[in-house]
Amino acid sequence: MRFDDDLGAWVARQRWYAGKSHDPRFRILDAQPAPGGATRYLLMDDAGALPTLYNVPLAEAADAPDEEVVTTTEDGHRLIDATRHPGFTVGLLAQMGVDTSRVTGSRVLTGEQSNTSIVYEVDGSPTIILKLFRTLHHGENPDVTVQRVLSDAGSPYVPTFYGSADAEWPDVGRDTGTAQGTLGFAQEFLPGVRDGWAIALDAAREGRDFTDAARDLGIAVAGVHGALSEALESADATPDEAAAVGRAWRRRLAIASAEVPAVADRLAAIDAVYAEALERPWPRLQRIHGDLHLGQVLAVPNGGWRIVDFEGEPLRPMAERAIPDLPPRDVAGMLRSFDYAGAVGAGPDAAAWAASCRDAFLSAYDAAPGAIELDPALLRALVLDKAVYESIYEARNRPDWLPVPLAGIDAALA
Repeated sequence: MRFDDDLGAWVARQRWYAGKSHDPRFRILDAQPAPGGATRYLLMDDAGALPTLYNVPLAEAADAPDEEVVTTTEDGHRLIDATRHPGFTVGLLAQMGVDTSRVTGSRVLTGEQSNTSIVYEVDGSPTIILKLFRTLHHGENPDVTVQRVLSDAGSPYVPTFYGSADAEWPDVGRDTGTAQGTLGFAQEFLPGVRDGWAIALDAAREGRDFTDAARDLGIAVAGVHGALSEALESADATPDEAAAVGRAWRRRLAIASAEVPAVADRLAAIDAVYAEALERPWPRLQRIHGDLHLGQVLAVPNGGWRIVDFEGEPLRPMAERAIPDLPPRDVAGMLRSFDYAGAVGAGPDAAAWAASCRDAFLSAYDAAPGAIELDPALLRALVLDKAVYESIYEARNRPDWLPVPLAGIDAALA
């Protein structure tokens, strides 16, 4: 049992471990051969509201420093996280169909929250990045599907996609007895990039104009929406689907009203916006980003914007993230992100700075190829729904930030 205990203790300390709100209850579901002589341990945590399956590849490393050792086997072999073992990292890249003949090294990026990212050097230059998913789900991962089809379509707004790898594991809840999902994928590494949140925050803090960048971002989002509408499934929203969206809006509004008195004071006005939106014609449902904000876009030096992380809203089940959705939801997410950047930056006239960004983004999106027509009433409802959700989060976690979503609600109701 020492091996199981050591492995579980190590997983519980990692930044990508998602169960920090409870005491874990781990069991090894499966142990599978992995590239480079490593072993992929699939570790199930049964303690949460839903069981969570973790992807934990380990490799032998006799000379590894003590701080990197996860555990030691009964016969004395020292095991480390395989993402730090070159045999595994290069082998996994090859498993994805990528030519590794010119790979000269790899390193794990620090700061990753929910996955592990490995950067590969080709002929001495960082060229490829591999995202290893640490939690596994049955079925399609939209981060892979969406980026692959956008890359194959030649979209200039996503990194070039190189390949992915899947695995199977036991699942007694399925008729076949097995589940299948994505282990990770490889794509183009973009050196020198900064995420849009950091750039916008600097601009907001200093009161610098950000409208040109916001316009370019509007064009990029429209381009992605257009490419996805052509490459993947889309459908008209049925009355039942629209009603389900309305119920979700009102469910969040009821929660917010119970927890945030200022939202309760605005409940009737918000509900009236929802009612109007539900009576309007809706655009076709299609694949979207699903969790779009300034932190999900990268500015490439002299190369414009790239949109990344198409996994969708983290709290939604994976199967739901692949369901066609409303493109204006992405637009609403970006509009709220401008408001947050302005408020957190707290520069001179932050509200006017954010408003100028929103206007520039919207006008560019509307005029760009691929844009989906934005019904003002529907967009207003989606912005309100996002701000209502934010009010719940801030009231529970960062009460000092609660004025940010409340100001967003008031602006949308004005």
